[in-house]
Amino acid sequence: MAATHPLLKRIVHDFIAPNILQPHSTPSLEDFVVTVWIAIAILFVRIIFERAVIPGFRAYLERIKGPGQGKAAFAILDNLWIATFAGGLTGFAWWVTVNQNGGCTPWSTWDCFGHWPNHPVMLSQRWYMVLSFAYYLYELVGTVLGCGTKLKLDMVAHHLATMTLTILAYTTNLKRMSVMWQALFDISNPILHTAKALHASGVKALEPIKWAMFNLFALSFLVCRVLAGPYSILWPSFTVAPQWLTPAICYPCWALMVFVYILQLIWFYKIVEIARKGDKAAEKED
Repeated sequence: MAATHPLLKRIVHDFIAPNILQPHSTPSLEDFVVTVWIAIAILFVRIIFERAVIPGFRAYLERIKGPGQGKAAFAILDNLWIATFAGGLTGFAWWVTVNQNGGCTPWSTWDCFGHWPNHPVMLSQRWYMVLSFAYYLYELVGTVLGCGTKLKLDMVAHHLATMTLTILAYTTNLKRMSVMWQALFDISNPILHTAKALHASGVKALEPIKWAMFNLFALSFLVCRVLAGPYSILWPSFTVAPQWLTPAICYPCWALMVFVYILQLIWFYKIVEIARKGDKAAEKED
C-alpha cells in the first residue's frame, strides 16, 4: 500500500484535480479538469435517480391519486433536485462572499476590483467557482444526452455566457466579483424550483404555499437581479474596473455581463406574465 500511495497521489493530481486540492497552489486553467469528473459523477447519480427513485414515486402517485396522476413525478422530483443543488451552491457562495471574499459584497463593491491583480486567492473561492462550473457543465451535457433537466435555448445561452465569465474571472484573478455575482443572482433559484415542485404536485391544499413561494421568488428576482444587478455588478464593472483592468479583459467581460443582464430582464417580463395570468402562463412556460 505504501508503494502505491505516491502513484495514486500522482494520478489524482495529474488527471483528476490538479492544484485544486493544494491550498497554496497557483490557480490555472487546468483546475477545470476536475469539473469534468464532477459533472460525470453528478450525471451518474442522476441516472440512478431517474431509474431508481422517479419510477417508485410515479407508482406511489398512481396509487394514492389514481391512474394517470403519476406523470407529475418527474417534474416534482426534477425541481426538488435542482432546488437542492441550487440551495447548496448558493449557501456556499454566500459563505465565501461574507467571510473570504476580500470585502467584495453586493453592498460594498470597490474591493471587487480595487488593487487588482494583488488579490489574495482563497481556496474556497476556487472551489466554489469550480463546483458551480461543474454543475452548469452537467446540465449542458445532460441536455445533450437527454438525461436530467432539459434546458431551453435561453438557459443554454445563459450557462455558456456564465461559464465563459467564470473562466475569465478565474484565470485573471477576478474571483471576488465572480463569486459575489453568483451569490447575488442565485438567491432566487432554490425558491423558484421549490415553487415549481409545489405547482407540479397539483395538490390543492398546497396552492397558497405555492403562490407564496412564487411571490417570494419574484421579489427576490426583482431585488437581487433586476435592481441590484446595475448597482452591484454593472456600475462597478464600468466605473471601477477600468481603473485597474486592461481593455483586453474589460471588453469581453462587459459584453457577456450585459448579455446576461438582458436575459434577466426578459425572464422578469415572463415572471410578471405568470403573476398576471396565473397557472396557464406557468404551464406554458414549463
